[in-house]
Amino acid sequence: MAKRRPFIDQHDAIHERVTRAKTGMKTGAKAAALAAALALIGVGACTAGADPLTGTGQTGGVPGQPDTGGSFSTGGDEGPSGSGGSTGGFAASTGGFAGTKATGGAGGTGGADSAATGGSCGTRAGMRGKTSRTLTVGSLKRTFIAYLPQTLSPSTPVPFVYVFHGANQSGQGLYDMTEYAKLADKEGIAVVFPDGQGTSSATGQGSLTPWNVSDGPASCGLGSLVSNPNAVDFAFVDAMRDDVGKDQCIDGKHIFATGFSMGGYFSHHIACDRPDFRAAAPHSGGTYGDLATCKTTHMPMIIFHGQADILIAPGCDDPTVAAQTGFPASATLWAKKNGCKDSYTTIPETMGQCLLYDGCPADGQVEMCTFPGLGHAWAGATTCANCIGAGTGYQSATQLQWDFFKKYAW
Repeated sequence: MAKRRPFIDQHDAIHERVTRAKTGMKTGAKAAALAAALALIGVGACTAGADPLTGTGQTGGVPGQPDTGGSFSTGGDEGPSGSGGSTGGFAASTGGFAGTKATGGAGGTGGADSAATGGSCGTRAGMRGKTSRTLTVGSLKRTFIAYLPQTLSPSTPVPFVYVFHGANQSGQGLYDMTEYAKLADKEGIAVVFPDGQGTSSATGQGSLTPWNVSDGPASCGLGSLVSNPNAVDFAFVDAMRDDVGKDQCIDGKHIFATGFSMGGYFSHHIACDRPDFRAAAPHSGGTYGDLATCKTTHMPMIIFHGQADILIAPGCDDPTVAAQTGFPASATLWAKKNGCKDSYTTIPETMGQCLLYDGCPADGQVEMCTFPGLGHAWAGATTCANCIGAGTGYQSATQLQWDFFKKYAW
């Protein structure tokens, strides 16, 4: 019998420890189960205020509650979702989306190239470059970082990218990790780096459960244990786009989502249930065992996962490794959903490869990029706070996904 790789043995041991946490446990019990599991791989001590997905201590935030630690500079006016307001309809031509109004006000009609409120766009001054912002979404204060290149004409509609962080990370962490701001300057795009629930880029506060990543079905891997039950993140997504639309006209036909770890799970969730998005690029996450209930039709997808990831099973995404029980690889699921063949063409990349599925429709290409030596880290990242392993030297996931968006989702 061939000798198993050590990280596979470790991953199996982790899952053996946490299987009992999958049903009937509250957040605290799940955290304790995950803490015991992560002790097997030496990813730091997990306490009641620590993140079992990275093993790094938190600053005391309560999962699922709004950030209360420290002030957060808005760099300008508070967002558009104050009393009686609304996030309105999507900027995309798909129109409004039920259940996403931030404060219960009437939804706006929106337009393909305008702010989601349906009013004029790009009229607010003083919010170029990197800005830290605070919005009230429903009853919660939510924070995020926005980046708008100084060279953009505010009245010119531009593509819009959301970059979602993982557990015990922050928008600032993904700003540094992905270097999307540099890409924005080069390509002329608008980017936001949201803070999840109970998270603050300003104070460094992290959260075990930053995102609600499912509307019911279980997800593959450990991320299924720490989905935030507070389903308020889609409203936050709308509110950010509405707010940035005041500073910069947004091309509603080119809205994209990417994210790492729990942010990768959330990107899958968006791709399943948000038809206003044009494509998604989850990294080191997972999704449901069946996409039949998704609200979207075809959705271009480029998915990333390291084969040495000992935290979120590579098989949650990668069809070339062992699948998790009850969960086909997400690449296989998305290829089936989009109407692709089950075969693919292998494209070599630096320290890895991408599997480009054959026979996909023009609006539904699927690609899976996998890296044999990569752990739970962003491919190509020169800095990767609260990752397991390093992304240095690998083909840049940031560049790969933007190239994919331009080729297959335009």
